[in-house]
Amino acid sequence: MPVAYKLVRTRFELERKRILVRIDVHSHLNYLPYLEYLAGRSALPKGVLRGGTYFTSCTGGYEHASPITHTDVDQKLRAMEDLGIGMSILSHGMPGPELLGGQEADDWASRINDHLAQVIESNPGKFQAWATLGWGRAERTIAEIDRCVNQLGFKGVYIFSNINQKTLDSKEFWPVYKHIESLGVAMDMHPTAPINMNGIDHRPLVPGMAFMFDTTLATVRMVMSGVFQEYPDLKLIVPHTGGIVPFISGRVGRMIDAWTSPDNWADLSDSSQVSFDKIYVDTVAHSPAALEYCYQMFGAEIKESIQSDGQGRVDIDINGLVVFIAQAEDTTPDGPHEPYVGLDHFGLRVENLDVAAADLKAKGAEFSMEPKDLRPGLRIAFVRAPGDVRIELLERRE
Repeated sequence: MPVAYKLVRTRFELERKRILVRIDVHSHLNYLPYLEYLAGRSALPKGVLRGGTYFTSCTGGYEHASPITHTDVDQKLRAMEDLGIGMSILSHGMPGPELLGGQEADDWASRINDHLAQVIESNPGKFQAWATLGWGRAERTIAEIDRCVNQLGFKGVYIFSNINQKTLDSKEFWPVYKHIESLGVAMDMHPTAPINMNGIDHRPLVPGMAFMFDTTLATVRMVMSGVFQEYPDLKLIVPHTGGIVPFISGRVGRMIDAWTSPDNWADLSDSSQVSFDKIYVDTVAHSPAALEYCYQMFGAEIKESIQSDGQGRVDIDINGLVVFIAQAEDTTPDGPHEPYVGLDHFGLRVENLDVAAADLKAKGAEFSMEPKDLRPGLRIAFVRAPGDVRIELLERRE
């Protein structure tokens, strides 16, 4: 289970300049006209403005607080400056438009996304966004995802831990998950009015505890349903260090794997851990000890070093998968289009480079760089893969 850092710090020293990037992936910006609309309703969800905060009554008796300051772009920019955050990935947050249901929900989702797109355009380089969904009709939801990702350039999709009290594993949502997987973007989950409010009779218990239960329930039910087995490239980010998932995934995973599934649950052909490994968590922990635990379980080790050419480099070791980040040469061409997501190349270590190269050439592989000695004990070559992806072959001798 990898970590999607709330504050992603990528730092490395170059000869003449220092580069520091911090990206906040859990950053709420509410749409004021939507809060005002809820305040004028007589049926749930309905809101009221008290002392500079909109309080929205939701299903199950939960009342969510949305300070007006959460709608202020200038205040968010000042907060980002104070915290040294270079970019925020915006999400509308609670209360979501799906609470309205039907066409009304879909219409408000589109308006919210238009607002987020306007904020991004008005503040170049400062913001990106997760797409807000109304879930009124599956066809409209899929069309809105397409619009947000392909036209507005949003980075993924924002979902709540339940959709109007329906669990996320419900089959009616699977066509949407299939489409999200086909676009290659992630889903970012956030808690909402919990499904189970029994015993949750004091407001601090909801955001303080019940939110964690609801995101955990949603995540485990998705694993049990087989949705990650059906759509193996689907990616889910679970907030607040994954709720309770990191602490129980081993236990509940054993239960899932040991028991025969009833008719309404999937029999997973792979271990449930394969599905749990599709889940990312952010680092909103509110506790240094809890955050340290998550780092130990899922975190990446970051090392700064100097390459043989004297240039700075950062190595990120993610459970044995090592990613190198280095300054591109001046002659490096731009990506095919903006925004461009991806790595420059990935590398595979081989025991004998010449034997591996001969075998690949016999199978029709095209080399952009023939095997060569880079320095004593190190030989490399590059294969050109489909889409102009470069694959490095590396032979290292002690």
